Amino acid sequence: MSYVSFLDSLSPLRTADTMGADKPNGVVNYCRRPPHRPFFKRIQYAIWNPEERTFLGRTGKRWGVIGLIYLVMYICIIIFFSICMCGLLSAMDERVPYFTLAESIIGDNPGMGHRPIIFEEGALIWYDAENATQIKKYVDNINEFLAPYENSSLLINKGVNQRECGDTKPPRNEVCSFDINLLGPCSKENQFGFKNRTPCIIIKLNRIFDWNPNFFDDPENLPPEMPPDIKNYINSTTRPEQRRKVWVSCMGERPADIDALGPLMYWPYPGLPEVYFPFDNTPGYLSPLVAVQLLKPALHQIINIRCRAWAQNIKFTQSLKERLGSTHFEIMID
Repeated sequence: MSYVSFLDSLSPLRTADTMGADKPNGVVNYCRRPPHRPFFKRIQYAIWNPEERTFLGRTGKRWGVIGLIYLVMYICIIIFFSICMCGLLSAMDERVPYFTLAESIIGDNPGMGHRPIIFEEGALIWYDAENATQIKKYVDNINEFLAPYENSSLLINKGVNQRECGDTKPPRNEVCSFDINLLGPCSKENQFGFKNRTPCIIIKLNRIFDWNPNFFDDPENLPPEMPPDIKNYINSTTRPEQRRKVWVSCMGERPADIDALGPLMYWPYPGLPEVYFPFDNTPGYLSPLVAVQLLKPALHQIINIRCRAWAQNIKFTQSLKERLGSTHFEIMID
């Protein structure tokens, strides 16, 4: 048998394994230099090779195998991810945080906030009582904050579970409403006193889930550093329920600030009632408020003011850096 005849007899065995190789006269030649084609022709053949019937260098069968592998892989990933998510969601409660009070990042000591606050200006409230544009800026800021109090439809559940509580705590799935009409002259119609140089500052206690205050409700056992006007209010109450509040007071930070601040008026009273505690993520909840009105503040000078909350389990520090249990702001009226 000649050499050529021998190769011819082997060619059927080689054909299946030599897809894409050059086969002149049925003989596979791996050493053959690839044919020279123009640049655009090479691009065309790289995308679709009609001789070898390959797309991007692979046959339809190979593309099918690769597609099947990726399909199975992504199906397994989706199934694994779904199992993990189901396990995670089953261990979570949308109303109850996993970590609460001392175990949480924010801890168990509530801070305080105030309005108006223009974040571009920091804690400084500075306006000219004759400048309507400057007054409007602060009035609008307070109105925006009080909008859910005035219109319960802005709440996530439209306020359907709000009720007037008085001195009685609401049932589990209900919350106490807060009537902003109790803020007296600190109202939108009165421009919150800014026009009359008797501005009102809205004070609130920050929310901490499941935190219950330990009240200063014994007139015979009040902190010696508590301001006299707060002590006088506590002593003037006639029922124990009226004394179960987180008390709020504001003072000048330095002796010069105390003199410049002048007398204050708290609306509706200098405290946050027990019926609003604890906060438990019930939809429709609104934080209780205290409006602090500056009756005769000194003009044309910056007054540094610190407002703090009073409860046996609220820590307070004088440090402006930590501001535990308090909020700080400055005001200057021209």
